[in-house]
Amino acid sequence: MAAPDIIAVELRDPSFVRGRIVTLPEPMPQMRGRWTAVDGVPGLVIGPKADHVRLSDTPPGTFLDRASVDAAGLYGTIGGRRVISVHRKSMPYDSGLYPGPNGDTRTGAAFKHQIYLKLDGPLPQGTHVIRWPNGMLADRSFTFDDRTTRAVAIRSTQLGHATKDTAKAGFLALWLPGGKDDGAVDFRDYGTTAFDIIDPEGKTVFAGTINLRKNPGDAEPGNGLPKPLIDYTTATAPRIAIRSLDTNARRVTTVAPHGLTDGRRVGLERLGGEQDPSAVFGTVSESTANAFTLDDPNGRLPATLSPQATATPAYSANRAGTFVFELDYSAWMPQSGGPFRLRVPGLGVSDPFQVEPDIWLSAARVSMTGLYHQRSGIEIDGRFGYSRPVAFRPGPDMSIVESRLPLTWSSNFDTGFIAFEEGVKSRWRTERKASDSYWGGYMDAGDWDRRIQHVEVAALLLEAFEALPEAQRGTSFDLPKSSALLTNPTYRDTDDLPDLLHEAIWVMDFFRRLQTDDGGIRGGIESAAHPMLGEPSYLERQEVYAYAPDHISTYKYAAVAAKLARILKTRGKAGAAMLFEDSARAAWAAAERGFADPDTYYRDAIVVATETGAFGPGGWPARREQLQGIAREYRGAAAAALYRLLGSTEHRDIFEASWRDDQGLFAHKGDAAWDYLKTAGSDAGIGEEIATRFAAEAAIITDVQQHAAYPNMKHPYAPAGWGEGGAPDYNQTQTLIRAHLLSGDPQILQVVEQGFQAMVGVNQVGLSFVTGIGARQILHPLHEDHRAMGVAAPSGITIFGFASQNATAYSWVFGPAWSPLAESGTTENAPQRRIEPPRFSLPYHEYLVEHPAVIMQQEYTVHQSIGTMAALALYLHGRQ
Repeated sequence: MAAPDIIAVELRDPSFVRGRIVTLPEPMPQMRGRWTAVDGVPGLVIGPKADHVRLSDTPPGTFLDRASVDAAGLYGTIGGRRVISVHRKSMPYDSGLYPGPNGDTRTGAAFKHQIYLKLDGPLPQGTHVIRWPNGMLADRSFTFDDRTTRAVAIRSTQLGHATKDTAKAGFLALWLPGGKDDGAVDFRDYGTTAFDIIDPEGKTVFAGTINLRKNPGDAEPGNGLPKPLIDYTTATAPRIAIRSLDTNARRVTTVAPHGLTDGRRVGLERLGGEQDPSAVFGTVSESTANAFTLDDPNGRLPATLSPQATATPAYSANRAGTFVFELDYSAWMPQSGGPFRLRVPGLGVSDPFQVEPDIWLSAARVSMTGLYHQRSGIEIDGRFGYSRPVAFRPGPDMSIVESRLPLTWSSNFDTGFIAFEEGVKSRWRTERKASDSYWGGYMDAGDWDRRIQHVEVAALLLEAFEALPEAQRGTSFDLPKSSALLTNPTYRDTDDLPDLLHEAIWVMDFFRRLQTDDGGIRGGIESAAHPMLGEPSYLERQEVYAYAPDHISTYKYAAVAAKLARILKTRGKAGAAMLFEDSARAAWAAAERGFADPDTYYRDAIVVATETGAFGPGGWPARREQLQGIAREYRGAAAAALYRLLGSTEHRDIFEASWRDDQGLFAHKGDAAWDYLKTAGSDAGIGEEIATRFAAEAAIITDVQQHAAYPNMKHPYAPAGWGEGGAPDYNQTQTLIRAHLLSGDPQILQVVEQGFQAMVGVNQVGLSFVTGIGARQILHPLHEDHRAMGVAAPSGITIFGFASQNATAYSWVFGPAWSPLAESGTTENAPQRRIEPPRFSLPYHEYLVEHPAVIMQQEYTVHQSIGTMAALALYLHGRQ
């Protein structure tokens, strides 16, 4: 059920039938990247030797008859009630790889359809039958019992709770596609005021009051979007064809009378044609029957108008777009048991959930498996259900060249200014073959690059390790021991170390092996381009290169290497500790040379960038100033970590000077402040300032959650997208954990719990964004190996999640019939691959597109989502 008078039924188009990778009898280099027939089955020729094919997936052959299912008058009565309207939300849930009509590669989509049957009154409890229009589906019998029937409007945990959790809540929310009041459903209209929790026998064990959290018109300051309220097109309104657009005057003329009045919001779409999936919103003024002026447009208007351009009435609402009610059961303190369910009388129950002391440990295990599944350079052996051959191990069939391009100059760094693809091109590449020891680390996400940012995973795990009670630090996660995979004899004495430290060693030893003789750290290893569709990591055919050392990456490595060395020393592993201490010292010295004289340090790269005009306006001096500004921050973090390790006045003085200059706590700055604070003998006054800053920064994050429809861990100053407002990021994770360690403030712990739960079902789409957790979880994240191999995605991946429609307006996704989620055209079953209601009519929290091509939502990284979720779960486990 969706409401007492709304039946919810999910129908799915058939899923793809998976192909697989097979070996060809002989190589077919002339067909590499093209489709050929293998025993009558289409296969995409892949691999460096063109001796493998990825057999085609088979897309759905039948689809839901959308028109018939929408016809309310064709349904029979249900429980004596008449169907007065049908509302439908159609979204993708599956995709595949198959040849298009012209021989190129399609990804396509299979859709799930949430059907809402609005009745002329509340459905009585009992057994009923749905008779589908025109016999399109077999009659469906079901029993409505509000103690057993799932209510899709109850948004609850799919993980469960630990016995000592301080924040336990679900939400009641329904956005009805095409419904009145722009789809906002107010459950107060049904007299819905109370909920309870029932045990496995159906007995009530807790009762609570349902409270309104947000109206759809309530602003959400700090949402990371341009405005606290968002523009949406009206789902039921027709698209009005635009005849002309005077860009300078912002005057829009429509083909037919538009019916818009002054002050009304309006959305303009397809201004640039069928491959322009963005929208420009503005306010109508100076309206006449067939024309209006667009005031305050939120985007650029094109000089040339497409004949496909339309205007649609719009409105403003918050990210939920509906009434959100809170079901707070934090006062309920069971010791263990389950499955329990939230129940709303007259409506139904939530997904079942357990209460167990080790629920957060179970969550941590899933994320730790996610880190293991991202390991490069080894075979993934199936210990957690997913297997993959050895990938990116240098040898006879795979080599790595050294590049002159530093990572921090490339587009794979926050402020990079050179496309990463340039790193292996003639001017940037050297002819030096990298060492065969350049393997390991983590694959970044769906692509294969390994970047210095990944040391943040080690930092997170080490932080979580130190925050755990001693009795919990030795928990086994069934991870390989360092001595089993790494050849350095130092690791022979480390088998008794906890798995968390072995995981930190795994990523840190990779970068240690990228260290040059002078101590510099290469920022990572990269392929010449993003992965090719259908080609897995272990059959990579593109050139692979190692970035040149840079002083920012070197400082970043030095900071975490010092942290690891310090902890290894406390565990009595003098050999392993000295291995990383010596490496950290060498890295520090190299970074200091680069900081003192960047002209000499980057001499070779400066020559190439100057010749190619890569520096842009201001040339090298402008870029040098920018890089040095960034380096100062990382320098402070490395200095503080070495100070904590060595107790050296040199490093202490450098941090103190940087703190006096900038008391920020963002990411590496926070790492620096924390290390200084935790070092005995530090200046007490600075220590007090640091503790105060952590409390203040945590308050900024926790306070803004009171204004959010769904609380999470988003920082109000962070832009939405790429995980912001979805998966907790490195900065928020570290800040809140440290602030809680300092203060014990229960509000911080509540926000941490809420932030995690928001990713495992406590959200408006009722999905777990973590593979391996939940009754309904995302199926196809942007993980290229599982797509290429035709297998299920590995467990432990946490996707970034929600992002706005304009931020994800990919022309190759929402375009003509050949695009996977076509919005124009009729060939290739394009109408059956169309999101409905249209994308810009979906509230932000309804807009989760389960297709790997929607990168900003389905992407993830080890350091931005998987590692942070592992650290959060470990910290919460430690609080039990």
